[in-house]
Amino acid sequence: MSMFKLPFSLIKELHRLCAQFWWGGNNEKKKMHWCTWERLCVHKLNGGMGFRDMRLFNKAILAKQAWRILTCPSSLAARVLQGFYFTNSTFLQVRKTSSASFVWRSILWGRELLMQGSRRKIGSGNDTYIYHDRWLPRDGSFRISSPRVLGELSKVSLLKTATGQWNSSLITDSFHPDEAAAILSLPTPNRPTADSLTWHYNKRGSSSSSNLIPWWKQFWRLQIPAKIRIFANDTTTHGLWECTAMKPLKVISASECLKGDKMELLCILLWRIWFRRNKWIHEKIWLDDNSSHPWKPPEMGIVKINTDAAWCNRTKKFGLGVVIRDHSGSILGSAATPVSSFVSVDVAEGWALERGARLAKYLGFSAIELESDCLGVVMALQQQTHFISELSFVFDSINDHCNAFQQFSFSYTPRTSNQVAHNLAKLALSLADEQIWRGRGPDCIASMAIADIQPLSS
Repeated sequence: MSMFKLPFSLIKELHRLCAQFWWGGNNEKKKMHWCTWERLCVHKLNGGMGFRDMRLFNKAILAKQAWRILTCPSSLAARVLQGFYFTNSTFLQVRKTSSASFVWRSILWGRELLMQGSRRKIGSGNDTYIYHDRWLPRDGSFRISSPRVLGELSKVSLLKTATGQWNSSLITDSFHPDEAAAILSLPTPNRPTADSLTWHYNKRGSSSSSNLIPWWKQFWRLQIPAKIRIFANDTTTHGLWECTAMKPLKVISASECLKGDKMELLCILLWRIWFRRNKWIHEKIWLDDNSSHPWKPPEMGIVKINTDAAWCNRTKKFGLGVVIRDHSGSILGSAATPVSSFVSVDVAEGWALERGARLAKYLGFSAIELESDCLGVVMALQQQTHFISELSFVFDSINDHCNAFQQFSFSYTPRTSNQVAHNLAKLALSLADEQIWRGRGPDCIASMAIADIQPLSS
């Protein structure tokens, strides 16, 4: 199945055997099938049983083989197939011929699925046509639909300045507002980089058959105590489906808005509220929670750089906040940087870390610890996860700056112990240009910085 396109007759027979087993029949005695096989293959969230459609599964696996040929062109299999079938062409452009082997025709069948979800990742822009290639980071065709005012064969490099940044005025004047915003949301590399292919529906940019994990699977994988997981499941079931008072309301599942650590934090917070309510109602005991996490100072000789990003929906602008402190909690430098680009949260958080590393290098420090409240970005940097999406440009820039230090590390901290950087990020939303402070920093963070070091002196 991972190398050949299974015949339709075989797929149909496999489905028949599965359906026969499910409904309890056999070759001697047939039983009523109360639902069509197509209905059983519908996802559980949409009312089906979630059975696997073997034809689609077969195509997904063959698409992964096609992806390996694209991303690992130096592999033996890729070089052999190139020598046979696309010596003077590319894998995405080669057409099926009547003399092709069954294996090659099967891979090309899987390539159809690959081409539906892949697009160009813009580096220099010299290898991608504005109007003919699939490169727009937006669901659908990934192609530009705006009037072709820049020339039929214009390349994406035309939309960049001499420094490699996006030419915002040219882009705004040449494309529809939604397409201009999508283009400006793409990070740009800080070094010459060729255009390449990326998988749009995965943050890492690599093709995976597990890109879309059902919310209930994500829920049961949360790293929280079992009693909190059960409480959250029962609360969700009652609130979304059983409670008559909620039926007139349009309810949006929190799992559609929150992922990972933020979903875990929400479940713990809801459970704690419920637990405190029960203590008061049934035992008349009032629990005074102090859920704040104290800021942890770095070791002597190392400076800690806390960073954060804030978003303003009204102005469509990000703010980046950076604060640098030593082992005693003294502020050595800080920055508030407004960013007009419409980018993803992960990119903005990565930019904040990059800005922190640049500021520390400018101030002359040799050993740093970069700390952020974005767990996904921190884990990717700690594990040196390989990304082939646009996030790779941000991570490459962070690593380039960090390699200039004698010692560096990345760490995660909850939002409650990252308030100084968070408030600098919110301050940046009201600024027109970047502000940098040596020493004490702006007045808006003074009280928070003092509160962070109070546990150190007690």
